[in-house]
Amino acid sequence: MSSAGRGYTSPSSARSAGRGGSTRVIGSSGLTARLLLVEDSVTQAEWLAEILARDGHQVLIARDGGQALQHLRDQAIDLVLLDMMLPDMDGLDVLRAVKDAPERGFVPVIVLSARSDVRSRVDGLRTGADDYLPKPFDEEEALARVAAMLRIKHLQDELTAAKAELLALSVTDALTGLHNRGYFDARLRDEFGRSERYSDPVSLLIIDLDHFKAVNDRFGHPFGDRVLREVAQLVRSSLRDPDVCARYGGEELAVILPKTELEQARHVAERILQAVRTRTFEPPASASAAEVRLTASIGIAQFPSEGVSTAEALLGQADEALYDAKRAGRDRLRAHGDPP
Repeated sequence: MSSAGRGYTSPSSARSAGRGGSTRVIGSSGLTARLLLVEDSVTQAEWLAEILARDGHQVLIARDGGQALQHLRDQAIDLVLLDMMLPDMDGLDVLRAVKDAPERGFVPVIVLSARSDVRSRVDGLRTGADDYLPKPFDEEEALARVAAMLRIKHLQDELTAAKAELLALSVTDALTGLHNRGYFDARLRDEFGRSERYSDPVSLLIIDLDHFKAVNDRFGHPFGDRVLREVAQLVRSSLRDPDVCARYGGEELAVILPKTELEQARHVAERILQAVRTRTFEPPASASAAEVRLTASIGIAQFPSEGVSTAEALLGQADEALYDAKRAGRDRLRAHGDPP
């Protein structure tokens, strides 16, 4: 029976999959892998797939470029073994499809080519292939080259994950888990510029917890930190996915609302105020209070609006509105331009 278009697993590697039933097992390289073998020769494909499956890999076979592209769309592929001579398209087209899709991460490609086929081998390496396996090849050489490429992929994936983690840490406030001030400033400039280009409104909220210093003084900073974390999550849960929520400083939070008119921003702010008012916080066991309640004050500004030509001016208007809310008695919202 032909194994084209489906996974190929030898009986021995199927047994080694264990109780979980997964065919993605550990090969001699020490790494789990799902391989895509693009080879139009039935004999060559079956032989190489059997070798790789015995080594613990799941092998998907594609007889032509169309099948290969379908597998790449449908499956998470760890490595591609690619014959450059395909019946329906140039192997370079398949290679480009692998290398021109950064969302897949690093997927190594080993070109399979006849020893005399220097041109396609060179073209493949110049297009982005990571190694080549000249035909006819030895079983041990094939396994060694696959293992080497999988080790490189593993290291590359670890590096990519580490970079992503560092990037996330660089834009995240350690206490609340929200974005930090640096990220907020950059996004505010971006959203302001987008609003200018496309004439879409953007609104800004500055949120300050009322009398928060008294909470820290009475119950201690560890309790205050816990309250701030919970309020941050309350605010975040009141927003849409495109909205940007950041810790602005101390007990102040800031929210960017893209494509949002002032009246819509008022509704969002009122929802946040209500969520904070109704939330109760259990104080430390040593405290005499049964529960702790908080309120917040919110200042709102929108662009486009009179007197605003920069992101900094928009921020200044929201900050002024916040102080208006505090002077008016706290536990309320004020938008820039509202009457006293």
